[in-house]
Amino acid sequence: MNVLIALHLLYATHASEPVHPSPRSAGLNELADKENIDYWMDLGMEELLKAGELVPNEQVAKNIIIFVGDGMSIPTVSAARTFKGQHFSKAKGSIPEEGSSETIFWEGFPHVGLSKTYSTTTITPDSASTATAMFSGVKTASWTLGFDSQIIFSDPESVSSATPLKTILDWAQEAGMKTGIITNTRVTHATPAALYAKSADRDWECDSVMPESAAAQGLKDIALQMIENSPAKEADLIFGGGLGAFVDYDIGDDDYECRRNDKRNLINEWQSSNANGQVIYNRTQLMERDLMNADKIRGFFTWGYMPFEDQLGEESATPSLEEMTTTAIQYLERKSDENGFFLMVEGGKIDKGHHASQATRALSETIALEATVKAAAELVDTEETLLIVTADHSHTFSFGGYSNRFSDITMEALEQDDTPYLGMDGKPFTIFGYANGPGYNQLADENGTIVRPDIPSSLDYDFINYSGVPLNKETHGGDDVGIWAKGPMAHYFHTTHQQTYIAHVMSYAACIGPHQQAGRCSASGKKNGRNSV
Repeated sequence: MNVLIALHLLYATHASEPVHPSPRSAGLNELADKENIDYWMDLGMEELLKAGELVPNEQVAKNIIIFVGDGMSIPTVSAARTFKGQHFSKAKGSIPEEGSSETIFWEGFPHVGLSKTYSTTTITPDSASTATAMFSGVKTASWTLGFDSQIIFSDPESVSSATPLKTILDWAQEAGMKTGIITNTRVTHATPAALYAKSADRDWECDSVMPESAAAQGLKDIALQMIENSPAKEADLIFGGGLGAFVDYDIGDDDYECRRNDKRNLINEWQSSNANGQVIYNRTQLMERDLMNADKIRGFFTWGYMPFEDQLGEESATPSLEEMTTTAIQYLERKSDENGFFLMVEGGKIDKGHHASQATRALSETIALEATVKAAAELVDTEETLLIVTADHSHTFSFGGYSNRFSDITMEALEQDDTPYLGMDGKPFTIFGYANGPGYNQLADENGTIVRPDIPSSLDYDFINYSGVPLNKETHGGDDVGIWAKGPMAHYFHTTHQQTYIAHVMSYAACIGPHQQAGRCSASGKKNGRNSV
């Protein structure tokens, strides 16, 4: 009887769902013919065979490259897959086609896990605490860098009672590896700074924003730490934006408030200490072949943030993330010996797109990161190089609306007959949306009355998507993010992990840092946790 009741309730639930008797579009009929039983059975067998061929790679990782898509949530990757299929897998500007069956390059990596991103102080974290967790193996307080959980955000007095942390950058250098940092934000921004800086406040990027209290006297801003302190000063290569935090002049860019009140030109100071080092400022200099002969390289390509990918052109003076990464790998491979190299690459503008509720722009940045990962994978031997693609945290971005497979994902949700789905107000709605952010003003006027704007045109990077709660800036999300891996010990990513576990896998895979004396590392043929000479 209970089973009959349950079945009756199940039927009633399904029967209550809306029925759309409208005929399908011609594209959907064609798709139905293609994706028949044989298609899915063959696809399933193909995946089974591929899974059966997997053999764990347990050798010591000579090189490590970790790619951090800042704010690259699971929905971001899923939406980017369709976005790529509709707008990037064929000529731009043509009518979007079915894109859901597309694949993002790193989705082909054989090992996948999830990362828990909370910090020691907040359910929903920031980039500083999450990057510190990924790079040091220890969680810490939100908006802080390089200390354990005893640090208190923006409290300089707490520095004395907190324990400074070593990171994968320290461990790599101690093992004789060459090292590099790349970001398309600022080199002093949260994610890259987490590799080298110790700060109670991630925003203390230059001396003009440091607190003036007695407790703060003697503390170094993040830019100064990058020039004067280990491990950043020993890094072979650092590329990104953020020149304003390092120089004693002002170009009047109000978008980045950092200035050097101490009147020091840290670039000149670095050059004086690195006679055979090279500082570059544009794409042309990045492409020059004599750059490969420099002992160390520092690239400052913009005053503050670097441009979005959609703002770059073939003649742009600013390099792309892919171009910076390609040059960096060629340089580090040339400089490195049997000890290899470590490289962190941040696609940081995904996060900036989401904060502005510009979903199309965030997805464009995700596709740019994909191109970067693909280019890197083609340059290295993945049998000896551990590749990791992950995110520091998520966002409140989502997509939905039962839209048919041929709907342009950047626009409105469409029924199977290509007519718009309508809300209760009788108006169409976009597939993308945010739980909070500046897009609330897209929905309501100053009196709170719902007012819907026109649906954007396809590939409108500046369009601000709808938000449920009014905020000037959309927030991060607290949900888990993905980890995709390939190469030595990549199979150790296999379940839902603490974000700190990423650092531990890198240490264990390369036999450096805290796990350098692990059994696999101290076996014959290894010396001090690295390959013997």
